[in-house]
Amino acid sequence: MAWTLIIFCKLFILCTLQYMRTITAQEVSPLHVKIKNGTVKPAYISITWDCNITEEMKNYKYCATIKEKDAALEQPIDINNCSAEFFIGNFGVALNLHEGVSVKIKANNDEAENIKWTTFYPEGENQTSAENVGCSLYHDSVVNCSWDFGKKAPKDTIYSLRLYQSNTWEECQDYKTDLAARQMHCSFKVLKIQYKQRAYLVVEGSSNTTPILFYDQWINLCENEILMPPRNIHINASTHGVEIKWEKPEKQTHHPDHCFKYEITLKEEKMQDKTYNVDKKLHFTVHEFTSNQQFQLKVRAKRNFGCSDTKWSTWSETSKFVPSAGPLTHTHLFILLAIGTVIAVTALIYVCHRFQVLKKVFPPIPAPVIKLQSLDQDELKELQENLTSASEKLPDNEDIKICEIDNYAEDIYFEKIFK
Repeated sequence: MAWTLIIFCKLFILCTLQYMRTITAQEVSPLHVKIKNGTVKPAYISITWDCNITEEMKNYKYCATIKEKDAALEQPIDINNCSAEFFIGNFGVALNLHEGVSVKIKANNDEAENIKWTTFYPEGENQTSAENVGCSLYHDSVVNCSWDFGKKAPKDTIYSLRLYQSNTWEECQDYKTDLAARQMHCSFKVLKIQYKQRAYLVVEGSSNTTPILFYDQWINLCENEILMPPRNIHINASTHGVEIKWEKPEKQTHHPDHCFKYEITLKEEKMQDKTYNVDKKLHFTVHEFTSNQQFQLKVRAKRNFGCSDTKWSTWSETSKFVPSAGPLTHTHLFILLAIGTVIAVTALIYVCHRFQVLKKVFPPIPAPVIKLQSLDQDELKELQENLTSASEKLPDNEDIKICEIDNYAEDIYFEKIFK
């Protein structure tokens, strides 16, 4: 229990001393003015502060710290000017200003930790700035940018885009509109900035009814590069498979083969699309064809991470081919023989049934037929009595033979007819 009280007392004393040190540092700090105002515009930040400068303050150097949610920078200022303007294009830190920035000023030797941040926001209504802004470098020569309208942007809003790099602003001139006649796309046909260096992008808007918030972003165009598709695609279909060869995309021949990866897609009407990934090679062979129908083939390419990673290129033009029939195996021969046997047996059965071949080859033995239809009732009765009397005269131990009775009946029948 005693140890607990001792530890608690020590912590209380340390906290009290720290608080007193902070208050003292604040009171003796050579800068006792607050930031009065700030303005945030595309690429620029302006601040002003209380200009009540004392002789003691002139003995110190001061700096302004500017930060946003992802980055911060610190710049020296002349406290006697009572204002400062910062152009973020000249700094190595990539600050985005459209969501606002926080600023504080302190002397270089000022260790007070309780200096408060002052936050400033750009002019414009929330959710009126362009959204989903992005630019892509096509074919190492054309830059296409696109964006969506802000959720609360008026219908008459017009957006414009520009890029900054190395003290040069590039204004986009070639705009395209959507179905509602709103500018949603922009293309740079000739661009002076370096693709492999970072550039500052700004999309500003204007409206007759509402102030539009700008959008800014630092981009690296080579990271959003879209290559041209592979060239000179050749397809060689043989009994051993389909061999596919191609060349690297245009304007990419200076990169070694290991910098690229490719994607091949095969499409046939009666089967699901198949996709093959190929790394560091300019050829590929497909063996597993189960159909002799026409196939459609397309190829696209991209650079790997180690060689300035790019997005997938557009697909090449569709190539069509029909796989060659492979050599017959024992399995194929067995299947063909079984099918042929079934067909032959079925045909033989049909022919025999259709032309009654069995009856012609093996005619049936005709049985004696007694035609009694022409006899009248009296004659039939007399014939029956004669048969009965004849059967009674036979010995009991002698078998009755049907053929003898039939012959006897036949004799009586012919006797009746030829009388």
